[in-house]
Amino acid sequence: MRLNEIKDRWAGETVWVVGSSAAWEWLDPRFFDDKPTVAMNLVGPQFGLSEDAITVSQYANNPDRLRARDWQGLVIAPDRKLQGGNWGGKEFDGDENTIRDAPPPSLDFNPFLKYWPKDGEERLFHGTTTLHMAMACAWWLGAETIITVAADHGWWNGKTNGGDYSEVNSPNDQTDQLINGHWISHTNQLAAHLRTLNVNVYSMIPTVNLNLEGHTFKCPRGRIG
Repeated sequence: MRLNEIKDRWAGETVWVVGSSAAWEWLDPRFFDDKPTVAMNLVGPQFGLSEDAITVSQYANNPDRLRARDWQGLVIAPDRKLQGGNWGGKEFDGDENTIRDAPPPSLDFNPFLKYWPKDGEERLFHGTTTLHMAMACAWWLGAETIITVAADHGWWNGKTNGGDYSEVNSPNDQTDQLINGHWISHTNQLAAHLRTLNVNVYSMIPTVNLNLEGHTFKCPRGRIG
């Protein structure tokens, strides 16, 4: 499948971009069943989303990992040959439900918006984290509004990810990008850019009065504003 085949698939709709944060403690995957949804990395099978969700990943081996978990939904990921690395095993480059969206070979991450695709270019924007690629995918799909959920760039009750999702859950071990606020700074820049393209961008926090309920949320520089 080619990227152009899904261009404007969800034109004029609200697209939900779903991450892996510990906000999943309060989320029901069935909420997304009837909604246009873009899921990040391994979120779909990990948290029980419908395979109608489109998966986006910056990691070239994630289509392989998803198929190994019997995930048959559409997956968009980089071309492993350009990303580099020895992934081993079977390649899913020819899978009818896999789009290999190749990044520029010289892709760097700061300042990242110089890599926004030009008019007519069949390529997604990548950014510094899969969230940015997922938001760009929602734009590619024609979203009028993008709402990010469980993509908080922070810690809920001291955890960065929900359940046993295979990422770091200790703030002491988290990457410099999160601790120093690089990811959320870039996310805010991307949200601002999308708004210049007439896309509404919001983030949703699935709880109310966190501190009064005995829960805490810590984030370096706030949420998408």
